[in-house]
Amino acid sequence: MSSSTTTPPNAEDIIASPAVDGDLNAEMRHAAKPFSRTTLVLAGLVVLAIAFGGGAWTHAAFGSSTASTPTRPAGGTQGGQQAGTGQQGGGFRGGRGTTGTVDRVDGTTVYVKTAQGTDVKVSTSDDTTVGVTQPGKLADLKPGATVVVQGQAGDDGTVSAQAITQQAAR
Repeated sequence: MSSSTTTPPNAEDIIASPAVDGDLNAEMRHAAKPFSRTTLVLAGLVVLAIAFGGGAWTHAAFGSSTASTPTRPAGGTQGGQQAGTGQQGGGFRGGRGTTGTVDRVDGTTVYVKTAQGTDVKVSTSDDTTVGVTQPGKLADLKPGATVVVQGQAGDDGTVSAQAITQQAAR
């Protein structure tokens, strides 16, 4: 049996041999790209997913609900059940109130007609502030004026007003 032994290259052979087999420029370009195209595409998709999730969270936490808040109370304030809530006259999210025009003022009660044509009964108290361009009284509210009512809705749909603000005439 013959055995072949390999001898390690000597220093002269190491120095004499090329450092890179092939094109040095191609090797340098390959070394300069630490990430493949697939890695970059996946990283971009992760960034988009994070941005979408952050946007959804931001909208849920701070998003405007002005489009649904004024119209929501109108559906269940006539003694009917509010769809999906199981509450009579519910629909006020966090006690935000309603928007509409003053139909009439009867003592300490204001009747507001919403854009959908529903009447909302609004009760007031001594703590209710009324603004008509400047602070005013209940007597300052005129039929046909647009108002914003802020307060809690009771079980019967009556809003207990904390503030009523009459919008400027257009």
